[in-house]
Parts: sequence; structure tokens; C-alpha cells
Amino acid sequence: MTKKLTYRYAFTLLKMKNAEGRNEYMDLAKEANLIWHQIVSQKSKYTPRINCRA
Repeated sequence: MTKKLTYRYAFTLLKMKNAEGRNEYMDLAKEANLIWHQIVSQKSKYTPRINCRA
């Protein structure tokens, strides 16, 4: 699933590069931000937790 999200994120960034007008650019930026947060949240599920006790 992360691979699919990564491709969607990259494709959204490419669309941003070719965006015409501020509104289209901002919509694509919001979409890219949401996809990025989905990728980060999925990756954080599988990273081991470090228990720190001081």
C-alpha cells in the first residue's frame, strides 16, 4: 500500500509542477500533504518503539 501511495504522491507533485493558476496549485498541494501524512502514518506503524526510562 505504501508503494501505491508513494506513486500517487510523486504523480501529484508532477501535476503541481504543471499546474496553472494558484487555486489548482493549492488544491494539489493539499492533496499531496494528505498523501504524505498517510505514508508517514503507515511507516510509523511498522517502526519499532524505543522504550526510554529515565
